[in-house]
Amino acid sequence: MSDTLTSLPAGQATELSLSVERAYREALVIDRLGALWALILAKCFLAQWAIGRFAIPVNGLIYIWTLTLTMALVATAYYLHAHRIAFRFFPTQVRVGSAGLLGLVVALAFVAYAHLGLNLITLAATAGLSAALLGSWSMTQAAMRRAWEPLLGALVWWSAALMAMHGRDADALLGIGAGFLFAQALPGFILCLRMAREKRV
Repeated sequence: MSDTLTSLPAGQATELSLSVERAYREALVIDRLGALWALILAKCFLAQWAIGRFAIPVNGLIYIWTLTLTMALVATAYYLHAHRIAFRFFPTQVRVGSAGLLGLVVALAFVAYAHLGLNLITLAATAGLSAALLGSWSMTQAAMRRAWEPLLGALVWWSAALMAMHGRDADALLGIGAGFLFAQALPGFILCLRMAREKRV
């Protein structure tokens, strides 16, 4: 950062420039990680749907969910360690985002319990409610980031929610998998590409 653009002393101006650079890199790392996790979940839901739809003799719980998520968690730990993410430069966004994500996970757990534990709602309704909650999460991200990509994701999620609620139980997992792919992963990667392009400019 040039000294002509700030009234700070030269040393402080340099430190401010470095802090902004670190904050940008950390935000980009987290955005990429979120998009990759959305892609992983899309793969799991779509594979589980294909197993049921085409009667594939594969244990989805072991070979799809357990194996994939275990490998993804290990890769995530190495990824964050390699980038030394400390979240020092935008603590408010991290707190709000973490609280929102925790609330989303708890809400989704209640929806899943209503279907699996209490048998109160159908699988299609479970998928629809889950997609609606995920759309609300995307809307929150759009407001926090002031970006259009999460907003587009929210609209796609809510469209998927409507289709799931009026669809069949057999297609519920297909809708959620497609939602993670087109409403979460794709907008996430587009956001990362736009941020990287703007940084180069």
